[in-house]
Amino acid sequence: MFGQYPLTVPTFLQPLIQAWSVWITTTFFSIPVAFVYIFWDFPSWLLNAVLPSPEEPRVILITGASFGIGAELAKTYARRERLEKVKDQCKANGANVEILECDISKIELLIQTLDDFDKRHPIDLVFANAGQAGVTIDEQKRWEDLWERVIEVNLTGTVATIMTVFKRMKRRRKGQIAITSSIVGYFSVPQMCYYNATKAALNSFGRDLRYLGQSYNIKVNVINPGFIASQMTLDQAQPLPFSSLLLASPMKLANIIKWQLHQNNNLISWPFFEFLPAFAANALPPRVLDTVSFVIGRIWGYVSQVGDRAFT
Repeated sequence: MFGQYPLTVPTFLQPLIQAWSVWITTTFFSIPVAFVYIFWDFPSWLLNAVLPSPEEPRVILITGASFGIGAELAKTYARRERLEKVKDQCKANGANVEILECDISKIELLIQTLDDFDKRHPIDLVFANAGQAGVTIDEQKRWEDLWERVIEVNLTGTVATIMTVFKRMKRRRKGQIAITSSIVGYFSVPQMCYYNATKAALNSFGRDLRYLGQSYNIKVNVINPGFIASQMTLDQAQPLPFSSLLLASPMKLANIIKWQLHQNNNLISWPFFEFLPAFAANALPPRVLDTVSFVIGRIWGYVSQVGDRAFT
């Protein structure tokens, strides 16, 4: 019987071995390296805190700037209901503002729009912030249609935005790209499987692009917000029970993002207490994580009355 299968670790031993490998890696590698980072990063952090900030980026492109995080980023970088209102607020703070209306899921139109804008105003900093997160349940819609829209906006459109600008920044050999992902890219309720998958992909994409950009003096930073007050999270019709208790200010997040982009932090996450559980869950051995996901899914399905249906 056993001779029919390749030799491997028995499944009943895998969780223990996986947990042991995580413990060994954390104890003898991650913690020592983390202490090295403290002494390595502290001097530059202190200098950034006491010295005047260098010249801020002059041309900033923000996708998804009509509300929430994008709108607050626009107002924050301008120093001090929708696009026209945000534009007026930014202009009142002394910024020149141009609105580009474009569906980022229309790739050819998006690329042309970005190229035309960058030719007129070379972009110093781009926020790839647009996202589709309408958390709804519609039994009449096919899963293919729901999945396609989330992929087109959250992943395909976002990557197209980034790479169009990245290509032009490479020629200038300078620039900065901030990618808005989410803490759910590490761990979330399984019912949000479509949304979770796009954010996990953006986390990986941003980490790899950061390496690729270094040779061209292009900084790449990934932003992982927690529950932030926005049009989506404030919608009472959404199956997100108790999320209102965790909602944080997009204005505070925008200020934190601006400061940490100045420090070129690879990963920016706030509120940090919301990021830690997702990060810790993601670090669990696969079998243990599977059990945790099952339990969380059951609890969330009951509380939200979603059950075991995927929503997006």
